[in-house]
Amino acid sequence: MTMNLQDLALVSKGSLYGDSCEVSEFSIDTRTLKRGEVYIAIEGKNFDGHNFIDDAEKKGAKAFVVSKVIKSDLPFILVNNTLDFMVAIADRNRLSFVGNVIGITGTNGKTTSKQILSNLFSQVHKTHKTDGNKNNHIGVPFSMLNMHDSHKTSVIEIGTSQVGEIKTLTNLVKPNIAAITNVSAGHLDGLKDTDSIAHEKGDILQFYDSEGIAVLPRDSEFFNFWSDTTNARKIVSFGFHEHSDFRVTNPSIDIENNLTRFNLVNNDLIEECFLNGVGIHNSLNAALGLAICSILGLDLSEVKAGLRSVNFPERRLSVHRSIRNSILIDDSYNSNPSSMKRSIDLIESLKNYRKLCVFGEMKELGEDSSFLHADVYQYAKDKVDYFFCIGKEWEDIKITSKANITIFSDHDDLYKAVKELIKQDTVTLVKGSRSTRMDIVADKLKN
Repeated sequence: MTMNLQDLALVSKGSLYGDSCEVSEFSIDTRTLKRGEVYIAIEGKNFDGHNFIDDAEKKGAKAFVVSKVIKSDLPFILVNNTLDFMVAIADRNRLSFVGNVIGITGTNGKTTSKQILSNLFSQVHKTHKTDGNKNNHIGVPFSMLNMHDSHKTSVIEIGTSQVGEIKTLTNLVKPNIAAITNVSAGHLDGLKDTDSIAHEKGDILQFYDSEGIAVLPRDSEFFNFWSDTTNARKIVSFGFHEHSDFRVTNPSIDIENNLTRFNLVNNDLIEECFLNGVGIHNSLNAALGLAICSILGLDLSEVKAGLRSVNFPERRLSVHRSIRNSILIDDSYNSNPSSMKRSIDLIESLKNYRKLCVFGEMKELGEDSSFLHADVYQYAKDKVDYFFCIGKEWEDIKITSKANITIFSDHDDLYKAVKELIKQDTVTLVKGSRSTRMDIVADKLKN
């Protein structure tokens, strides 16, 4: 959607310096800025986007949005706060958007479900979606800047790290359909326990009108709580649970072809589905997406082809060939206890392989961190052959003489030990919170 700088200044209560012009795309990061985009200088605790104005100009920015007067021959809009500018324009775009807006939240699977759903929609029409995994108070309004009239649907990922964030972002997104993938321990520094997380995630189910539809995980212990507290006119469920409206049955993994196969059962309809990538849990994310497609009247037999071409976020259960032609699963994008266990379940399901877990720490777990790390090991110890880990949080695990765990303090030492252990029949899973840099180990193991 083409916009005029003068109009943007009026909507955001800013002042335009220089000549107005037509613009259509925005950037908040000079590293990815493309020629012709408007660069918005965001200020945070540890950064100031105004320091990169020169870089943005060199890369071909068409104009700027700033909260400080700058020297430039290019036009710029001066506002009190650049984040408030994004919120104002995002709100205007949402109010004028005539398509359906789907909001997705959950502890795990938000970005994956967004990718799946947008891929399904793209089989039949043009779709807007969250940029990357930008799902916080900055990323959500930024993604909404690029909602265009040509889009039939918009899929917005909504995250949280503190109480009240989901409610604020939901009020901006105003979803017609709201979905929760799941709830488990994660970001416990800001939200003290899973009950708190469930309440926070549940705020996405408070719709701005009486026509909202809630899509909920039937397997969750919080399903009844969410069902009882939402103002949705209709609730649709998905899951393995026998009472799910969209039930996943017979899931299986084809590691050699990097596929997940499952059946989706809805009333008397059974759809055989093949999803790009490995991970039984991703069949649930696919079921969520297919359920929403059905709600909107799309033919599942037509759109399900989109499952085969889903491009998952990098380093999320990515399958690679490794040392001695073994198999590496790079899941080093991020981690929490629930996703750790799901990844462990994945490699346990791979028969005829020696199974090696290579884990970094899980961050942002608060005072229960040591217990949760020990719990992950207890979950894994009888499912895998070797459990290698790095970081102090693993050190409280009680190790017996027969234990299959080895704890490292250095990435290089960890890599050397893994390299020596791998044989052709080995499947190696590498995972950890982003700050633990397990991607370094994963990349060394790739052929």
